[in-house]
Amino acid sequence: MSAYAAFLALARSLREILSLRRYVDPLDKPKIRSLSKKVDFIVTFLENYSDKHHGTLDCVGNGIRKAAFEAQDFMDLYLCSVSPDDDDWSSSSEADGEELNLDRDLTMASERIGFVWEELMKMKDSDAAQDLRSVSFSSPIDHSSTTKKMVVGFDEDLIAIKERLYEDAAELQIIPIVGMGGIGKTTLARRAYEDSILSDQYFDKCAWITVSQEYQRRDILSGLLKYLKNQQSDDSEAELAKLVYQNLLGRRYLIVIDDMWSTEAWDDLKMIFPNDGNGSRILLTTRLLDVASHAGSSVHQMKCLDEDQSWKLLQERVFGQQSCPPQLVDIGKKIAENCGGLPLTIVVVAGVLLLSSGQVMREQLWENVLENMTSREPTIALQCSKILCFSYDRLPLRLKPCFLYIAAFPEDSEIDAPKLIKLWVAEGFLKPNHQFKCLEDVGEGYLEDLVNRSLLFVIKKGPDGKLKTVGIHDMLREICIRKAEEEGFLHHVSSETNSRTESIKNPHRRLKIYSKKICLEWDILDSSVRSILLVTETLNGPTLYLCSRHICILDAPRVTLPSFSNVVSIFINLRYFAFALDHASCPGGLPDSILKHPNLETIVVHVTGFRTLQAPYRTLTMPKLRHLTWDTMFSLSHPSDMGIVRESGLQTIETVRDLRFTQEIIRILVNLKKLKVVYDIDTFWCGYFNLRNLFHLRNLEDLQISMFEVRGYSMTWNYAFPIGLMKLSLDGVPFPWDNMTIIGSLPNLQVLKMMRIKRSGDCFWNTDCVWTTEEGQFLQLKYFCSSLNCLVKWKTEKEHFPSLETLILHGVYSIDEIPSGIGEIDTLRSIELRYCIKSLVDSANQIQMLQHENGNDDFRVSVI
Repeated sequence: MSAYAAFLALARSLREILSLRRYVDPLDKPKIRSLSKKVDFIVTFLENYSDKHHGTLDCVGNGIRKAAFEAQDFMDLYLCSVSPDDDDWSSSSEADGEELNLDRDLTMASERIGFVWEELMKMKDSDAAQDLRSVSFSSPIDHSSTTKKMVVGFDEDLIAIKERLYEDAAELQIIPIVGMGGIGKTTLARRAYEDSILSDQYFDKCAWITVSQEYQRRDILSGLLKYLKNQQSDDSEAELAKLVYQNLLGRRYLIVIDDMWSTEAWDDLKMIFPNDGNGSRILLTTRLLDVASHAGSSVHQMKCLDEDQSWKLLQERVFGQQSCPPQLVDIGKKIAENCGGLPLTIVVVAGVLLLSSGQVMREQLWENVLENMTSREPTIALQCSKILCFSYDRLPLRLKPCFLYIAAFPEDSEIDAPKLIKLWVAEGFLKPNHQFKCLEDVGEGYLEDLVNRSLLFVIKKGPDGKLKTVGIHDMLREICIRKAEEEGFLHHVSSETNSRTESIKNPHRRLKIYSKKICLEWDILDSSVRSILLVTETLNGPTLYLCSRHICILDAPRVTLPSFSNVVSIFINLRYFAFALDHASCPGGLPDSILKHPNLETIVVHVTGFRTLQAPYRTLTMPKLRHLTWDTMFSLSHPSDMGIVRESGLQTIETVRDLRFTQEIIRILVNLKKLKVVYDIDTFWCGYFNLRNLFHLRNLEDLQISMFEVRGYSMTWNYAFPIGLMKLSLDGVPFPWDNMTIIGSLPNLQVLKMMRIKRSGDCFWNTDCVWTTEEGQFLQLKYFCSSLNCLVKWKTEKEHFPSLETLILHGVYSIDEIPSGIGEIDTLRSIELRYCIKSLVDSANQIQMLQHENGNDDFRVSVI
């Protein structure tokens, strides 16, 4: 697997070298083209071989893997050598006692690739003489839409848990759910939790936290506070505990504590939950009976599914509402029986079974699955582990490095989907195809594929339906970590308890570092390392000293590098860079040295100590930069000499302050897809910032505009937005409601958020603003969230929002009711009211009754 990943990255490096027309010796071009063709062939051969041999790559021995690594290293040296304006790196090489030798690097890489080529040719000739079975795969069916589908066999468990949640006992009740890994504890708790917060608002406060084995009390408290008050805090642990306690005091609450591993963890948390005698409940899941018994006296023990329940769940996951073909029933029951009654195993096996197409091919696949499941393993746990490994082995080769990368994320964490995809892009795992030219779109497809195969599960989706965060079951994560180590793909390392300095010397391509509080320094002496992903317990991370010049990914969002401009300038191959900035290391903001990285694709900046920093204006024109993200606002320094203005490849900018949309900026940002901009000034003058030019960002899909502390306006917004917008968020913007046709006419708009809309234009002095919608507007809008500021009435009909699925109203006090036409929309799934007046809640409940009468039983009203 690591060899395949190396060849993917090598293929990308060769393409990039060929694109550097001015810096590559013309005599080298034919050699490089020949190498590029051979590497492309090797990648294709490995993919085809893996598909033909059911996911295995037994043709790749240690010799081929070593040759792949060495070829990648030599061509990266060559790429560094021919990179323009690279004085810093050159001086670094000389200081290390190495001389640049382009011909040597090219020759050595050619020898290594030639060796791999010959070995694979032998495999190809040998393989052609064999009659091997192949399986045809079709697009996966999406069976991951609801949690309800996974509660097969646990109806009685769900009823029992709900009875305990709603029983008359006034004292605080702890309800432990115990069972082995993969049995469905979290699924059962999630179903009970979701039904509780969606159905009748019985509980005043609801929150869900995951503890895991390596938990941090501060993170737990911070997560609870985010649920309870929708805010984050940098307060001390003691202060956070006090805030959580105060927010729960006097309220009937439901807290789910998922994946508890020790009695000490419960003792560490139990004091923050008040017992007010009002029927509050804590639902706790654990694998350990002693932990469950320690937390609560009455333990709910989960049992494995019986054979009938196992078969029912397998059918549902593979065929949905359809019935199983008769010729597959007997073998299907045997497969279900061999899953040991564990829902996780059944779901993962179903992810393999549903990928076959054609009757003959499907029967072959099912027989092959059953054959591989037949085992003499002595325990259910070992058998389950073998089955889960089999599911990994059956993955298409293109998905394997993407799946193994999940091992780099902490246990029980919410994995940020956009970040994961950007890391895949930086590693070179993704290739454009006939359907998607944008690599990020390819990555979204890969991620959905892993979810559809039940190797990952969805935690959150955005309002546009795209994956926002995903997770992985503990058992699958353990297999992921083990496979990544066995195949030389990713190495885990953790600091010792009593060590203040750690060193890494052994050769590894990728490192996942877990740095404990006591560790202040990491000396990474391994010169072959390419990717470093660091997780730290502290808000301010340790110091990193790096020796490798091949660094491609440096994900250290809490680490401030010493001598920032000198250290970072040597990483010519750097593609993904997440780091911290503070005044001590970079008093002027983002240093100019960042501009010397011709291959940098993603910059993620975590700012500590102050609010707004500057970035060089020319950052926008970096040749390969795709994503520029700051967790706080940043401003652009004034350009001194832009030279010839060319369009950039930037797709994401967030969060930039007081950006002026000049003609030069529009020309540079023509490929931008996501923009988050904030205006934080005393007096706003629209003409100065050229907001009318926004219309020319023709590729923009997601636009977020916020205005704070703006005391005076010299505008009425009547400008058109980019025609391709799919998501629009306006916060504190002076936008008259009678101009809503500007937004409603956007043909692709699916998500609209309008918060703290200021009075302007005709509505500035008018306290009786009415918003009357029209037919033919908002044709694709699925999600609408607003505070409806300045409005006293909203007039609309069902035809005016023909695709609306979710309506969220936040802090609405001036409107008495939701228009009846909203309740008649056929596509409507939910209404959420946050801090709204009672009459608005009453009208929402009337809509719920209407929707249920019309057969829409899944419609829900949620009130906060």
